[in-house]
Amino acid sequence: MRKLVFVVLLAACGTDFATEPGTGSGSGSGSGSGSGGFMPLISTDWSLQPMTEQYLCVRQTLQSDMWISSISPVSPTGTHHQVLMVTTATPGQPLPPDGVTVCSSELSSPSLYASGVGTSELDLPVGVAIHLQAGQQLFLNLHLFNAGDAQITGTSGVTYMPIDPSDVQHEAGVVLAGKAQGLEVDVGVGVQQTGTCTTSAGSTIFAAAPHMHLLGTHLTATYTPPNGGTSVTLIDQPYLFDAQNYIMQSPEIVTEAGGKYTITCTYDNESGSPVYFGESTTDEMCFALTMIYPPPPQTECTK
Repeated sequence: MRKLVFVVLLAACGTDFATEPGTGSGSGSGSGSGSGGFMPLISTDWSLQPMTEQYLCVRQTLQSDMWISSISPVSPTGTHHQVLMVTTATPGQPLPPDGVTVCSSELSSPSLYASGVGTSELDLPVGVAIHLQAGQQLFLNLHLFNAGDAQITGTSGVTYMPIDPSDVQHEAGVVLAGKAQGLEVDVGVGVQQTGTCTTSAGSTIFAAAPHMHLLGTHLTATYTPPNGGTSVTLIDQPYLFDAQNYIMQSPEIVTEAGGKYTITCTYDNESGSPVYFGESTTDEMCFALTMIYPPPPQTECTK
């Protein structure tokens, strides 16, 4: 199992956007009720000592098929990010046991959804849903960070709103595009880093959210069709660490083979030393969490 240094990394640059289709307190069968009609999907309780961080991996096998039209994170203080993936058993490779384990940023399975600090609920477009099947295993990778001087506790996870499968035309998933390897934020104001990846044909981008850490000040994400086509801007706004919300794309963007996805991140680094890519909140990242349909088979799109 490959361990990736981060969160949700998407369909690797060069592997293109693809068109093919724990003691947890959450419920993999959608039982119970949540705030505003949302139902619990998967979650876990946690406790974190001062000035520490930790990854938890939560696994929950589904008891029935589910179709999700809206999804919302449960992210109390201390929740840095969450990545929701799904794993299917294969011959000779059974699923790991359900439950919670201490882990690293294990992003080994196709991703369904990701959230950062301040991410609000995401309502999928009409006719679009996340599809989960009985027997699959939900896999939540949770990054916790306590920057304070007192112990904190909480319950983090994901809730959802169901939809009748007869109303679904497209199945959705998430990719995260940006820059990982070689990311270096030099000392200075307005320092920029840029990541790119090449798209394949037929992926529809319908939402995107920024993700950097504490030095980030602005993020721009654009898609450029091949052969000199006109670029389309998905995100171009100041970055707020505690408001990493999805921006719905209107109109939606259908990628072409050989198109280019470009993410430019701007930082103010007055720490006196360069800051590099890393999982800790005191390191840096440069990503656009991108919701597409159909779902990608991989979770990394970086260069």
